[in-house]
Amino acid sequence: MSAPPGSGPTLVRALKHTGGVGHPSLSLQVDMAGLSLRPVTTAADRLHEPDVVRLTEWRNRFVQVFLTEFEATAERTADWLREVIGPDDSKIIFMLDDADGRTVGYMGLAQIDWESGRFEVDGIVRGAPQAKGGISAGLRTLMSWALGQLGLAEARVRVRSDNPRAVDFYRRIGFVEDFRRPLVRTVEPGMVRWTEQDDAPAGAPTLIHMTWVPNAR
Repeated sequence: MSAPPGSGPTLVRALKHTGGVGHPSLSLQVDMAGLSLRPVTTAADRLHEPDVVRLTEWRNRFVQVFLTEFEATAERTADWLREVIGPDDSKIIFMLDDADGRTVGYMGLAQIDWESGRFEVDGIVRGAPQAKGGISAGLRTLMSWALGQLGLAEARVRVRSDNPRAVDFYRRIGFVEDFRRPLVRTVEPGMVRWTEQDDAPAGAPTLIHMTWVPNAR
């Protein structure tokens, strides 16, 4: 799944229309026996129902690691895939599958800036038991593909400070902290939203901005 220079958006768009009901699916082979990263199809007429179910279940299970907290439903997840992820060339989601065909997690790329080459890794979720190191291997494979085959140049991540396990995970991968910005909690109908705000109350959690630095571990 490589792309000629400048054709990254076309490749991302094409991958989101592979797979699904009655269609073959491409995948990235992870540098760990038996694991692969499968693009989540966003084609309106062939969403993969098991993916929708897992994305919904795991979004609810780990709701407090996201900047928007709400109760996901399968219908809401399907609409999000079709209407938000599908048309946006700066976003793509992959399911992590094991050698037995079980889906054990997901991860994605977001905020891709095709001009500067910067992008974020996003939504890294370990949803089911798996071999130790599987998520780490999957993320390294995804970043390698983005930096090599998509021609991107810099990987970043944002993570809430009140999720210390995730912070430690990204540090082990090689992400280095750039800065922190306070978060303010806002309650909206059916949702809690966390936004960055410099004059947040004392003791508020922060959003940690990190950049991947090779060999930084």
